[in-house]
Amino acid sequence: MLYFVMNLHNYTKIGLLLLLTFLSFDLWSQQVLSGFVFNEENNEPVSDANVLVMPLNTGTVTDANGYFEIRNLKPGKYDISVSVVGFRKEMRHVVIREGDSKYLKIYLQIENTNLSEVSVIGEGAEKRILDDVMVEPVSLKASSGTISKIDISKQGAVSLIDAMKFVPGALIETRGRKVKQFFSVRGQVYPYPTYSIDGVWQKEFYESAYFINADNIQEIRIDRSSSALLKSLSPLTGVVDVISRKFTSRETDISVKYGSLNTFNAGIVQGNSSEKFDYSTGLQFFGTNGPAGRNGHERIVNFNGDMSWRINEKVTTHFKVLYVDGTRELVQPVYPAAPKLINQKEKYAPLTTLLLSSRTEFKPKEKYTGELQVNYLYRNPKYYVENIKTGATDKYRELECGFTINQMNAWELGNSNVLRAGILADHWRAPEGKRYYHGNPANVFTWSAVVTDQQHWGKWLVDGGFRLTQEYYKEWGGFAIEGSGGKFVDVKPITNEWQSPVWQASVGTMRPVNVLLSFSANVSAGIVAPRTGAITSDGTRPENEKRTNVDLGMIKKFNNSGLLTVTGFLVSRVDAIDYSGETVEQDNGDIVELYKNEDKMNYGLEVQWSMPVVSWMNIFANATAMKGEVRDSLDWIKDDEIPVFIGNVGANITKSQFDFNVYMNYTGRFYNDRFVDKKYLQQYGKAPLGNFFDVDLTAGYTLKKNRKVRFYIEINNLLNQKFETVAGYPDYGIIVSGGVKIRL
Repeated sequence: MLYFVMNLHNYTKIGLLLLLTFLSFDLWSQQVLSGFVFNEENNEPVSDANVLVMPLNTGTVTDANGYFEIRNLKPGKYDISVSVVGFRKEMRHVVIREGDSKYLKIYLQIENTNLSEVSVIGEGAEKRILDDVMVEPVSLKASSGTISKIDISKQGAVSLIDAMKFVPGALIETRGRKVKQFFSVRGQVYPYPTYSIDGVWQKEFYESAYFINADNIQEIRIDRSSSALLKSLSPLTGVVDVISRKFTSRETDISVKYGSLNTFNAGIVQGNSSEKFDYSTGLQFFGTNGPAGRNGHERIVNFNGDMSWRINEKVTTHFKVLYVDGTRELVQPVYPAAPKLINQKEKYAPLTTLLLSSRTEFKPKEKYTGELQVNYLYRNPKYYVENIKTGATDKYRELECGFTINQMNAWELGNSNVLRAGILADHWRAPEGKRYYHGNPANVFTWSAVVTDQQHWGKWLVDGGFRLTQEYYKEWGGFAIEGSGGKFVDVKPITNEWQSPVWQASVGTMRPVNVLLSFSANVSAGIVAPRTGAITSDGTRPENEKRTNVDLGMIKKFNNSGLLTVTGFLVSRVDAIDYSGETVEQDNGDIVELYKNEDKMNYGLEVQWSMPVVSWMNIFANATAMKGEVRDSLDWIKDDEIPVFIGNVGANITKSQFDFNVYMNYTGRFYNDRFVDKKYLQQYGKAPLGNFFDVDLTAGYTLKKNRKVRFYIEINNLLNQKFETVAGYPDYGIIVSGGVKIRL
C-alpha cells in the first residue's frame, strides 16, 4: 500500500483528490478578528507586534508575515491595541456581531520607543507555536537569523545563495560544477544544512537552491545551530527556510538589471491580498556569459506562484508552484585543478526543476493547531560532458522525483505548556542515478516522527524534543561525494533492506535577566548509522557516529533599537562516518564502498551587532571565530579545511532620495584537496583557499515625484579579488551592473 501511495504518477491525482475532499468540510462559524500589521514607511510586514483586545486583556503576536488571528470572541465592542518596539502604538475600535469576522490592516509609524515595556521572551511564546507549528524553540533564538526582503534588495541579490553571503559564519563554496554553490555555516559540511520552503522540508535540494530567484523571496530564516529539529531530518545540521513573497495589497514590481559579462536579470512579480485570498506570482529570466574562454554561459527561467485561501476561520490552505528551466554551462576550472576537469566541457541543457506543495492549517479549537503538508519534487536535468581532446561526448539524464506527506500538531496543554508531535513519510527515486554517479538507481522510503514540548517555569522557558528517522532502501547504489563517480558504477547495490534508525534529542532553556537582556542554552545529541553492508579498510562495520551539539547564547537589546547577540557553539562527532572515496573487492567478488571513522570536533564564537547611528543610517557587524579538530591516533590536530575566522561589516544609508549600501566580507585561510591535480598535491600539499576581502556596493536614487521608481548601480567584488573557495575555480572578479525597479 505504501509503495502504491508513494508512486508519483499514481499518487498525484490521489493526493489532490484527498486534499480537495479535506478542504470541502465547512467547520462551524465563530467570531474571528484577523489581519496584518505593516510598517507605514515601506509597507513591510511587522513581526512580533503585540495585538491586545481590550477590555478582555487577551491577544496574540504577529507572525513573520505580520499576520495575527484571534478566535472565539463574543459579539461586542472592543478596542484593539497594537504595539511593538520602535513603532508608535496604534489603537482601533471594532464592533463584532454574531457570526461576524473582522479583517484589519494596521499601519504603524516608526518611533524610537523605550524597551522597558517589552519582554525578551514575551507572553506570546505559546501563541507563536500555535500560529506556526514549525517554529524552532526559543532557546535557539540566539543561533538563528532572518534576512528580510529589504536586506535582499539592498544587497542586490539575484539568487537565494547570493542573499546569504553576509550571514554570520557563512561560507559559500563556488565550484562551478554539477552543484554550483554550497552554503554552509559553522563548518557544517557533509551533510550541509537542510533546506525547507515555507517550512516544508526538502530532500536532495542542494542542486536547486542556486536557481531560486531572490525577487520571489519574502525572507530567509536561517537556523545556524546543529540542534535544529523540526524542519530537518538530517541529524544535527542547520536549516535554511525560504519564505515566499507576500503582498498586502495589489502590487506589481518590475525589475531590469544588466552588467559585466553580459550578466542580466529581468523579472516581474505581482500579487494582491484580500480577506479570503492572497497570492503572488513572479516570472524572472537571468543569466551570464561567464568568464571569457571558460564556458559559464547561463540562461535561466524562474516561475514562482503562491496562493493562500482562508476557507473559514478554522482552515487556511496554501499552494505553491516553483518551476525552473534553462541551460547552464559549467565553468571550466584552471590550474591547480585536475587535468581531466580542465580538459572537459560540461553543461546542463535543460535543468528542469518543478516543485509543487500545499500546506493546510486547521484550528478547530483555540488551543490546538494542525498542519498538513504535501510536497512533490520533480527534477529532470540533462547532463552533457565533452572531452576537449577527443571530441567524445557523453550524456546522462539525472531524473529524480519525490513525494512527502508531513502532519504536525500543536496542543496548548495549559497556560504555560505547548506539546507538538508530527509524523512524516517520504518516497524519493532517482531511477538512473544522479549527482556524482550515473547508472546506479536509487529508490528510498523514509519515515520520521518528532515530539517537542515547551514549558514556562516562572521566568524560565524550557523546551525539549526528540526525532526518530529510518529509511528503507528499495534500491541504493554507491556514489562519490567528490570527483568522478565512475569507480562506483560496479558497487553492489543495497536492495530491500531497512537501515538502522537514527535519532536526535535536544533540551534547552531561555531566561530573561530583564527586559533588555536574556541568556539561553541548548544541548542536542544523536547518532548517525552507517549504511547496511558498509565496511572499513580493515573489513569491519563502521561504528555509529555519535554527535553532540551545544549552543550558549546571549541577546542584549538597547534602548535605541540596537541589538547584540553572542553565541558559543560546540559540535562533537565521535566516530564520524566519512566516505573514503575508495572501493574494495570482497572475497565473493562484490565491489563495496569503503568508509572510515574519525573523531572530529568544531567549536567557536559568533558575535552579531547592529545599531541605528542616526535616523538615516544603520550599521552592522558580525564575526565567527571557530576551530575544527580531528583526532590523529591519540592527539587532536587542527582541521584546516574550515576557515578560522569569517567576518562581515556593512552600512545602510538612506538620505532624501538617495540610498547607499556597502557590505564587506573577510574569509580566513583554509585548505582543501578537492579536484586538485595529483602532482600539485605531491609537491605542495593541499591547495590554499580563502584569505580574501570581498566588498559589494549598491547605490540608488528614487524619483522624488514618484517614489515607486528607483534607479541603481551595483558593484560586486569591488576590490577585483580572484579569490577561491574551491581550488581551480577563482571568482569572476569585479562585476558592475545597473538597473531600475518600478512598483506599480
